[in-house]
Amino acid sequence: MIHHLHNKVKGVYRKVISRNNIANRKRRIAIKNFCEKVGLIYFGSVDQHHDDHHIVRGLTASAQHQDEHYAVGTCDGYDVRMVNRVDVTEDAAGLLRTHAWLIFEIDLKQRSDIPHIFMGAHDHKNSAYSKLFTTHASMQAVPLGTFKPYSVDFISRYSLFALPSHFIQTERYFTADVTKVIAAHFWPLSVEVYEGSLYIYADNQLVTIRLLDTMLKNGLWLAKHLDQPISKTD
Repeated sequence: MIHHLHNKVKGVYRKVISRNNIANRKRRIAIKNFCEKVGLIYFGSVDQHHDDHHIVRGLTASAQHQDEHYAVGTCDGYDVRMVNRVDVTEDAAGLLRTHAWLIFEIDLKQRSDIPHIFMGAHDHKNSAYSKLFTTHASMQAVPLGTFKPYSVDFISRYSLFALPSHFIQTERYFTADVTKVIAAHFWPLSVEVYEGSLYIYADNQLVTIRLLDTMLKNGLWLAKHLDQPISKTD
């Protein structure tokens, strides 16, 4: 089944590339210019099964995803990886759905202390992130407001998801004040914290230097916040 889907993904991926040659050239130019600007080393396409590299994981990783525009480096003291990922999922009827993500992975310094957290738009069931809720079926929306009311701007756009046993810890990392900044500067990006890494996602968006700058800047800001000790006296 996996091999069959992998072949389908490769076929769909080739069709996407051939239909969007101009867009792909513009994307490559924007990403390479951005890498040169911020000091990332650009590698281009990488194969998760054959190339020797750190695979960007998180909720978008699968046995058949295709990665291009892979880049690595250090920014503001943090190890950073960036990739443009395409994957195809097959539903029960055999229909294929193509998803494309631009992803920044930032290694946190407090790697073992933060639980698995996802921050995304409310309508996740039919989104590019729906796989998270089948792979991690126990993750639920965090009921916010234990310590302080959250801004309307944040709760009207985003939900935070975690295991019920991690609800309080999630609110201590993603406080009302922090999420107020997120509401103003992150939308429509999504965020995942998983196994010591912070992932910033943009799905099916036009890749520009401005978007890349925003994702990296916001990701580094959030990484620094997550690496600060949290208060446990609320």
